Amino acid sequence: MSTPTRLRIFIFDDDPAITHLLHIMLSYKGHYVLTFANPRVCPVYNKTACTCPQELPCADVIIADIMMPHMSGIDMLRLQQERGCKILAANKALMSASISKEMQQAATDLGCHFLKKPFRINEVLDWLEECEQRLPAQSRLGEV
Repeated sequence: MSTPTRLRIFIFDDDPAITHLLHIMLSYKGHYVLTFANPRVCPVYNKTACTCPQELPCADVIIADIMMPHMSGIDMLRLQQERGCKILAANKALMSASISKEMQQAATDLGCHFLKKPFRINEVLDWLEECEQRLPAQSRLGEV
């Protein structure tokens, strides 16, 4: 069994209870976690292309709520995809307490995972292990 790798995880949700819970739990597991209440902090929001200066993505994983101020999680992930975000689509997840068939199709079309609220932390941790396996070795932060 391999030693877990520390992941860079960005969480976009305007619900402070959810972001606090995920931040505590994922940080406790050794991951580097940043939370944002507004999707407009992502550089692709105001640019026509991804402006990340690194060759590697700014994060390993993104978890975004579907319903947020100014822009839905689906629209944020779609905009990232259109503008060349370097984060793997399969390492992005949308979360919501309810989802319409159209939203589910949009998530599927984007190639991202879906977490139904309320979720179990083990569900998130299992998905993060899958995300870790998709990462090239040179992009990893190191062992936990």
